[in-house]
Amino acid sequence: MEQDLRSQIERLEQGKGLTPEVKAQLERAYAEIAQKVITAKVPKEGEVAPDFVLPNAVGIPVALSDALAHGPAVVTFYRGIW
Repeated sequence: MEQDLRSQIERLEQGKGLTPEVKAQLERAYAEIAQKVITAKVPKEGEVAPDFVLPNAVGIPVALSDALAHGPAVVTFYRGIW
């Protein structure tokens, strides 16, 4: 029975024997689950951010806790050198 279930799972993962509608539905479900897993780790509004260190605009490492010692902090991300 275990081998039968394993082979069924493998066929599903490979998309064998699935109608295009079922395959699309499975892909949407996988994407939705992946998105929920990713967003579950994102801090929610009002939560305290964990301390971290990132380089500033000129490459000097700055800890969030150090920035907050001087007042509110805004963290932005940009691509940098183009």
